[in-house]
Amino acid sequence: MALKGMLYVAGPFDQPEIDKVTEHFTRLLGQPVAFEVKRDEKLIGGFLAMVDGKVYDSSIAVQLKDLGRYMLDKE
Repeated sequence: MALKGMLYVAGPFDQPEIDKVTEHFTRLLGQPVAFEVKRDEKLIGGFLAMVDGKVYDSSIAVQLKDLGRYMLDKE
């Protein structure tokens, strides 16, 4: 039985990209994942996934925030 999840995407995500994300989560979680896909205009790029009560944020905004923290730590 597949885990159910929500996948919020920025802009146009075509089916091959959605399939790639789904395959990644299937490997990561060790069982099939079935996503309901919704477009989120607030996302600059990337995606946000919610599966089994956990949030996986791979949005551009989070990546930029992480980069900023990394750069400040190096100073």
